[in-house]
Amino acid sequence: MKRYRLSVCKGSSCKAGGSDAVAQAAREELSTRGLVPRCELYRGGCYGFCHMGPNVVLREETGRKRDPLSPEDYQLMGWEGEAYYSHMTPEKMRRVVAEHVSQDTPVVELLGHPEEAED
Repeated sequence: MKRYRLSVCKGSSCKAGGSDAVAQAAREELSTRGLVPRCELYRGGCYGFCHMGPNVVLREETGRKRDPLSPEDYQLMGWEGEAYYSHMTPEKMRRVVAEHVSQDTPVVELLGHPEEAED
């Protein structure tokens, strides 16, 4: 089974858009489904896609050593196993946990597309 690291943006725009409720939904769903040992939940920094928020980044845990100076807590890295979800709600977050984290199946229709971001 895969392990994950789930980041919910805590930037001011995402917070105003409901990221606290998204994080709470993730916490509850991970606990209810017994997935806490498989998925580390944390509040990441701003990913720069504020107009697409609340933003969530889910990365497969590969065992690579974490670099404390890495920008991964506030930028998409383009790593294999990285998924970016935009316009998140508590309901969408529950679905991501149920499908992506629990079944290792990304929720394709909820994935964000930062290359389409506004200038």
